[in-house]
Amino acid sequence: MRTDYLYEETIFLWGLTALLSIFTAGFLFLLVYQSLVGPLGEHPAPNWFFFYMFLLFLIITINFSKLSIKMTSRSVVVGYGIFKRTIFWENIERCYLDAVSSIRYGGWGIRIGRVKGKWRLVYNVIGGPRVVLSLKRGWFGEFVFSTKNPEEVMKVVRHMTGRME
Repeated sequence: MRTDYLYEETIFLWGLTALLSIFTAGFLFLLVYQSLVGPLGEHPAPNWFFFYMFLLFLIITINFSKLSIKMTSRSVVVGYGIFKRTIFWENIERCYLDAVSSIRYGGWGIRIGRVKGKWRLVYNVIGGPRVVLSLKRGWFGEFVFSTKNPEEVMKVVRHMTGRME
C-alpha cells in the first residue's frame, strides 16, 4: 500500500477476464484463419471487421479486468480502467452496506439503478459486498461500489467525513 493512500484495493475479475479473453482470441483466430486459409462461408465478413472486433474486445478485456478503489485525503476514487468516479469527502452524507442484490442492478460492471427513489451509480463485481455512499449533490443520489473489505472502507469513510455512526 502506498503511503499517500488512506485505503487502496484492487479486485481482479478472473471470470469476466477469462470470458472476454475467449471472445478476443476468437476474433483473432477468425482474422488469422481468413487471412491465411481463405474466406469463411459464402458471404464472409471483411478482414477489417475481424481486426476491429479483436481490438475492441482486447480493449474491453484490459479495461474491465479489475476494479480499483483508492481513498486519499481528498476523495474516494473507484474505477474500471479509464472509467473512474471521484467522490470528494465533503460530498458524502453517509455510508452503509448495500442490501440490494446484484441482479437488481442487472449484473456486474458499471450500472445505473433506482432504489427507494434515489438514482444509484454502481461499480459492481460478482458476489462481493458493496458499500453505498449517500451524496449531498450530483446527478446520482448514491454511489455504490464493490469491495472485499466493506467494514474497513466504511471506517475510513466515516473517519474522513466526521460521521462515526
